[in-house]
Amino acid sequence: MNAADSTFGVDIEVLPALPHVEGDPVFAEPWQAQAFALAVRLSSAGHFTWTEWSHALGAELRAAAERGEPDDGSKYYHHWVAALERLVTSRGLAGAAALTVRKEAWAEAYRSTPHGMPVELKHTDLRPRFRQTIRTADGEEVEIVQRRAHLSYCHSGCCCGDVERGYAPVPVDTFKQEWLRRRLRRIVHLTKGGCLGPCELANVVSLVFDGQSVWFHSVNTPELVCQIFDYIDMMVLADRYEPAPPTLTPYVFNFYDWDARAGR
Repeated sequence: MNAADSTFGVDIEVLPALPHVEGDPVFAEPWQAQAFALAVRLSSAGHFTWTEWSHALGAELRAAAERGEPDDGSKYYHHWVAALERLVTSRGLAGAAALTVRKEAWAEAYRSTPHGMPVELKHTDLRPRFRQTIRTADGEEVEIVQRRAHLSYCHSGCCCGDVERGYAPVPVDTFKQEWLRRRLRRIVHLTKGGCLGPCELANVVSLVFDGQSVWFHSVNTPELVCQIFDYIDMMVLADRYEPAPPTLTPYVFNFYDWDARAGR
């Protein structure tokens, strides 16, 4: 691509330190070309002039130099993206919070995608993450990311998974694999722990979704774990708590007595 082509109306010679050879920009990776094209397209659409873009990029490069970053060109397009983010937020093209959500979603999608497979975003990946600021006992303010649900399964208690006592093994690997594969880490907190009780039922799983508690017993097979994650996916897509589907109702019980007391 020739950056001075009349299609874009861009003269790359006015850009500070832009890597190029004989008038053409040089890209080490595809994302750099995409970032370049996005800036050109937004400028062509009238959201900012090319002179304004050059000034914004120059400011980012000067700030990097003041921070003592090496001027070897390796981070040039990182500064390009930073300048682009600053311009699109200042012009109201995108909110800072929306950009943060999307960046976090892409990072999570990259971590969760098997090697060699295309990285894609799901609709639920772009939902905003809610945060709460808490003051600790020593007075420090800490921001925590809030989750939609918490899935806990008994693994090392006195009965669950204890095959020597005649109980079925806990499909530990499936819990983690499905949690990662479905990219639920930002939505569901997963805990592998000790005894959840009651021991008579064994291989117990506790799910809290939107403050609603659901308990499962006899979760002995990978297939049943997948059904529980299907249930979670269903609620995430519906954006609300739903009762367990018929396939899971034989495994549902309530460990607490609030509903029994409510009927008195």
